[in-house]
Amino acid sequence: MRLSFRTRFATILTGVIVVSSWSVSSDAVARGSGSSGSYHAYKGAKAIDGDTFRYGGERYRVQQYNAPELGRPGSRAATRSLQNKIDSGNHEWKPVARDVYGRSIARERRAD
Repeated sequence: MRLSFRTRFATILTGVIVVSSWSVSSDAVARGSGSSGSYHAYKGAKAIDGDTFRYGGERYRVQQYNAPELGRPGSRAATRSLQNKIDSGNHEWKPVARDVYGRSIARERRAD
């Protein structure tokens, strides 16, 4: 079955829109109020994947990280790396906004 030019074009355009919407960082679309405060070491937090962790029932998305999704190549290493940062106490995060998924966007810095 041969598709018309219009159908092929619409399919390609839809794919481009979907892919480009996935590639926009959640930092760029952060909305609403973040619980901005001071930097904090979240010892005891649990890495969900390479750029998101959970602490006290809240999910935090690390600003400017773009780690592979769970099940993708490199995702385990990225998750371990984030968990190691959390456990070390040498890194701190500061909530600065909320993303479209309700997670707090957290800016990272190395603890002094």
